[in-house]
Amino acid sequence: MSETSLPNRKRQRTDEPVPERRCVVCAGLFSSKGLQELQSEDGYEHRTREKAEESAKEGCTLCAFLVRLGKNKFGVDKWLAGHHLVFRSQRPSDNQTSLLTILRGTVKGSNEVLTIYPFAEKGDPLAALIPRRPVKRDVKSEAVFAAARKLINACLSPDNPREGHKLCRYSRDTVLPTRVLDVGDPKDRDPQLKLQVNEVETHGSYLALSYCWGAPGPRTAPKPLLLRRDSLHRLTSKIRPQKLQQSIQDAIWVTRELGFRYLWIDALCIIQDDKEDKAHEISKMATIYKNASITLAAGTATKASEGFLGNIASRPNVYLPENIFVIPMRNGAEIGTVYLSAEAYEADHPLDERGWTLQEYMLSSRMLIFSDYQLLWQCKKVPLRSVTGNNRGLEYRQHLESVPWTVFDEEAEPYFGTDDSEKLYIWKTIILQYTERNLTNPDDRLPAVSGITMELEKLWRDSNIWGLWKGWFISLLAWYKVDMDRVEKEKS
Repeated sequence: MSETSLPNRKRQRTDEPVPERRCVVCAGLFSSKGLQELQSEDGYEHRTREKAEESAKEGCTLCAFLVRLGKNKFGVDKWLAGHHLVFRSQRPSDNQTSLLTILRGTVKGSNEVLTIYPFAEKGDPLAALIPRRPVKRDVKSEAVFAAARKLINACLSPDNPREGHKLCRYSRDTVLPTRVLDVGDPKDRDPQLKLQVNEVETHGSYLALSYCWGAPGPRTAPKPLLLRRDSLHRLTSKIRPQKLQQSIQDAIWVTRELGFRYLWIDALCIIQDDKEDKAHEISKMATIYKNASITLAAGTATKASEGFLGNIASRPNVYLPENIFVIPMRNGAEIGTVYLSAEAYEADHPLDERGWTLQEYMLSSRMLIFSDYQLLWQCKKVPLRSVTGNNRGLEYRQHLESVPWTVFDEEAEPYFGTDDSEKLYIWKTIILQYTERNLTNPDDRLPAVSGITMELEKLWRDSNIWGLWKGWFISLLAWYKVDMDRVEKEKS
């Protein structure tokens, strides 16, 4: 691979079907006798790799699950033929030896440890053995929003700025964008919604929405309410919420619940039939998202009419983790269900497939992400996590982990990206993320990433010319696609 080839990006989903058959060795893991062996020095001896593969072919999906995890963790060269996968259970800190909290798998000859977290629903036959409960979708309960407010206050610390997150402080004065939605005073019982036009520089806190517009509906369908030249005056007087698409209604509700007054949404804050206004406002996208107190990410909605607070019709799994296994109990009359988590969960968000949202994600100081199961939070100091606190075993994978936050922070010294090789890696990573995404309008290819390039131009003191940096113009122009078949052959 040459120095101008793009870095690889791994994205893997681990959905498992509900099994129809379970082998006695797997079932034994969750028996009383199995628990005793798990907590013994010798541990619970599962199967050798070849025996587990045979069992998987015969229909045991838990064996198939363990084979896949074992090969990834130990490698075929370490999980040798004849070597058993041995599990041990970590004793809970309160000495409740009757509980199964963590499974730790090892094989002879490897120092790696395969860690698996079991979950069981309340009322399930396995619930008495397994204390950890799977997560059901909840992104809008009072408990969830109370936890979100606590995280926001810890980050912002409005009463004592010295206690706020240093990395999350605004890099510029917080000036309201040209237009924002005024959702009403949080103290009002019946707040009114209207468009506010800031003709002079106005300071204030606001939220921004990152969402999918979706494809245009049929011609006979009602047209969504958008800001146009002929509706500008009318919308500054009053907006009827029921006329708005569901994702926008949801964002207004969230803004009020969090105690904020102003919200920026492109559909209602940029004049959609005015090319000059669109160009002017798009040029300020970097500032808009960087200065937003929080960006609300409608992760699960494929289009604005769907909303992001309700149930997801297309979601086949009710609980997280999604690896579900049926376990026959000792008496043969009962069936238990166990949910297993063995790796960080990477949420599957339609929002992450849209080209425009990459810069919205990267330029935001703080984000509340309405995900498929939980409300997630991240800021420059706190990595991606559930607002209610990650239950151990349900960590989330940061899908942009290769791009450091500090690259966009002018006050961060020293920051990753001062060296030319680091800058080049950052840019290639951004392009790799961006080119995997979709754009409804091909003409948006450069504007949709212009916010990122404008920030990097200031930070790197370089010029970006049609997606190519002046400092590495020739090397970036001479890119090529790696022949992965050839690479794999060379590895073998």
